[in-house]
Amino acid sequence: MPPFNIAIIGAGPAGCMLARLLLQSPTPPTITIFESEPTPDYRSQGGTLDLHPKNGLKAMKAAGLYEEFLKYARYESAVLRICDKNMKTYFGAPESRSKRGGNPEIDRAQLRQLLMESLPKGTVRWGMKLVSVGEKDHALNFENGDVVKGEDFDLIVGADGAWSRVREVIDGTKPLYSGITRYWTTIPKAETEAPEVVELINRGNLFTYSDGKGIIAQQMFDGCVDVSIGLAQDELKGVEITSTDEMLKKFGGWDERLVGIVKKAESKVIGKSMYMLPVGYTWKHRDGVTVIGDAAHLMTPFGGEGVNLAFGDCVKLSEAISKAAKIGSQDELNRNVRVFEEDMWRRAEAAARMSTTMGEAMFLTPGAPRASIERWLLGKLKHELAAVLYPLAVAVVYTGYFAYKLLY
Repeated sequence: MPPFNIAIIGAGPAGCMLARLLLQSPTPPTITIFESEPTPDYRSQGGTLDLHPKNGLKAMKAAGLYEEFLKYARYESAVLRICDKNMKTYFGAPESRSKRGGNPEIDRAQLRQLLMESLPKGTVRWGMKLVSVGEKDHALNFENGDVVKGEDFDLIVGADGAWSRVREVIDGTKPLYSGITRYWTTIPKAETEAPEVVELINRGNLFTYSDGKGIIAQQMFDGCVDVSIGLAQDELKGVEITSTDEMLKKFGGWDERLVGIVKKAESKVIGKSMYMLPVGYTWKHRDGVTVIGDAAHLMTPFGGEGVNLAFGDCVKLSEAISKAAKIGSQDELNRNVRVFEEDMWRRAEAAARMSTTMGEAMFLTPGAPRASIERWLLGKLKHELAAVLYPLAVAVVYTGYFAYKLLY
């Protein structure tokens, strides 16, 4: 049997990572990535991502890209501080400095570029926006009028994000609004133009929450600071803020240092309502088609698990495909993909539950962060700790914050 022929929809981090891993396998398949954007730099690729040892970094190592990743990794940016609108700290410390190890950060654009450059030229077909997948024949129908026969591929993998066209043919489930909308801007040349902001965030991450709102500032590799705000609001309001002046109107009474972060940012703002798939989302397996990453388990970003979970998907799906390739059996491929999906659902449910808990604790809980810091932290710890250790963590966290709140 000739090598498997795999179609990947979407050239984001997940799609490119899966392609890289498969091409590194002992029996590499033929791979085509179909990407809707016309060029790699068509739009901004967003802020910063932290990669975790058990999935994100594991994938980088399996792909043979770990050493290249280290050229861009920022271990100091793993510094995290949680404050309220008065700059009272509830988690972390401004003078702390992370050591090499843990969860290093990388700008999303750099990660995508690193992965893209690791693929053979011609792997990605640009400007191929998928409109639909044939219900019976899995034909790929593109906006430009092109139609690619589904029978040409042994497996079609949707890595096409929140509003996945591939997921539509599997069961049609639509994402749900999380109750939170975020807006992004940036402070370019922050080192020289806003040194007070760089000092305030300690070259890391500052998250501030109060009154169903948040101001977030994150250090980027190129010296700029990524600035975003979050608002708990009704879905019908949509994306209503288009400038930093409008941003500032939402933060009357907040500490001037926090307001100053927004004042220093560029006036142009990009807004996005935050959607999620239901926690515990699964589907009936369909031979020849599957989804990974946000297409399979879209969640809010508050747990920092999105790209890590997606890279975990890539490692496990590439292993499933490679095992079937050794036998050269389509039936074996279908069985392996079904087993992969069941494992992915289990991993995704735990991560989605954590992310939802953390987001609700800060944006949808009255009195946050003071009233909800324990729930926020325990949401993270429940996901990361062994089950036997979690009861001890609960006792330590509640006791510690009880004492902290008495003193401060």
